[in-house]
Amino acid sequence: MTYTAQDRGPVRTTAGELAAEMRRRAPRGVRPSSGAVQSWHRVSGRFAEGSVSDLSLQQGEATSARYLGEHGLIHRAVPGLNPGAARLEGFGNAGGHRPRATTDAPPSWLEIGAIVASLRELEEAARSCDPSIAQVVIDFELSEQQMALASGEDVLLLRTEQRLLSYLSVRVVARRGDRVSTGFYTPGVSGRLDAIDAAASGAEVARRAVAGLDARPAPVGRMPVVVAGGRGMVLLHEACCHPLEGDEVARGSVYAGRLGEQIASPLVEVRDDSTVPGAVGSYGCDDEGTAARSTTVIEQGRLRAYLTDQDSASRLGTQPSGNGRCGTVQQPPLPRMTNTCLAAGTSTVDEIIADTPFGIYAEHVGGGEVVEATGEFTFRVTNGWLIENGRITDPVRETTIAGLGTDVLRGIDAVADDVTVGAAKCGKFGQWVPVGVIGPTVRVGSLLVGGTE
Repeated sequence: MTYTAQDRGPVRTTAGELAAEMRRRAPRGVRPSSGAVQSWHRVSGRFAEGSVSDLSLQQGEATSARYLGEHGLIHRAVPGLNPGAARLEGFGNAGGHRPRATTDAPPSWLEIGAIVASLRELEEAARSCDPSIAQVVIDFELSEQQMALASGEDVLLLRTEQRLLSYLSVRVVARRGDRVSTGFYTPGVSGRLDAIDAAASGAEVARRAVAGLDARPAPVGRMPVVVAGGRGMVLLHEACCHPLEGDEVARGSVYAGRLGEQIASPLVEVRDDSTVPGAVGSYGCDDEGTAARSTTVIEQGRLRAYLTDQDSASRLGTQPSGNGRCGTVQQPPLPRMTNTCLAAGTSTVDEIIADTPFGIYAEHVGGGEVVEATGEFTFRVTNGWLIENGRITDPVRETTIAGLGTDVLRGIDAVADDVTVGAAKCGKFGQWVPVGVIGPTVRVGSLLVGGTE
C-alpha cells in the first residue's frame, strides 16, 4: 500500500521557529494568536465480507498561523517552513502517548494487516451471536497526529503532543424471512484500535439487530422518552450545547447574555471535559495551544460558562476555554465541544423505567438535523423499545424524536447513575472532529415521537 503524501519535507520545524516566523510576518494592526505544525498518518475504509474496500491511506504535513485584529481572526498558511514534530519543552498529550520519531512509514498499528485482524474479530463475534445475522459492515477511521503549537499574544507558550484516534461505525443486518432489522454501534477511543473490545462490540450490535426483527411500529405523539447513556448523549450534545459555543453566542444564540440564569432542570450538571482518559474528544491542548481543561457549563440547571476559542473569547470579553478545534490546521479553528459530560444522578435505570407508565426507550440515537443557534432538532432513534406499565416490552421500528434543546434541558426529570462513555463525529462549517458523549440514562418528560412509516 502507498500513502498519499502532501507537502512533505524534512522534519525540522519547531514551534519556536514557527513563533518567530509568525511575529516576522504579522500583518500591520494585528497580533499573533496561535500557530500550528501538524503531521499525520490516516487510514480509513470499509470492512465487509472479510475484505476492505474504499481504502484511503494518507500522510500529510502542514503549518498555519492565526492573527487577531479588530475585524476578527486572520488564518493563513506559513510558507517556507517544513512541518513536522517539534523539539520542545512543555509537553502536553492525550492518554499518555509519547511522540515518536516522525518517518515516512506509518506506525505498525496502522498497517492494514493489523487493522483487518481486529475488524475480522468483531465481525466473527457478531455473526456467531445468531443465525439470522446476514451482514456486518464496519466503517473505520484510524489516525496518528504529531502536533506542535505556539499560543498567546506574544506566542511564548509552546506545546507538543501526539494524538491517536480509532473510530468505528458498525452496522449489522439481521434477516428472518421477509423481516429485516439493522443494529448500530459507534465505538471509539483516543488510542489504538486494540483498545476497543472487538468481541463485546460485535456482540452488542448483533443483539440490537436481532431484537429488531420482532419490532412493532413506534407510537406517534408527545410522550416521555428515556434516552440511554453514552451515545444517547448525542441529543444533549447536538440540541442543547451547540448554542453554548462562543461563535453562536456572539451571533445571539438562545443562551446569549444568560450566564447565571436557570436554563435547565436542577438535575442537570453538564461539563465539557477534554481531559477524560481515552475519550475521543480528549487532548493535551486545543488546536490553538490552550491547555485542556474541564469547564462546568451548567451547574444545578444554571448556565455557568460558554465554550470559546481565542477569537470568540476576545469578542465575548472572556478567556479561551480550550475549545478551539479544527479538522486540519489548514482550516481555521472554531469553538467546538470536546467530551460532553452529563453528571450521574441518584436513580437507577430500573427505577426510571418503573416510574414511566408509557413511552419510548431510545437505546441508540442516530443522525438528524439541528438548527445550532436555536437548538431545534429532529433525530432518528435507530434502536428503540416501547415502555408500557413501567416495563420495557417490545422493540420498535426506527422512528424520530423532535423538539427544542431548551425544552430538553428543562424537561429532564430523572437522571440515572449509569454513566457510559460514547463516541460520535460532529460536523460544523465543513469541519469534522471526534467528540465524546458521556453520561447516564435520562428521561425527558415530553418529546414528539414521529412514529414509523
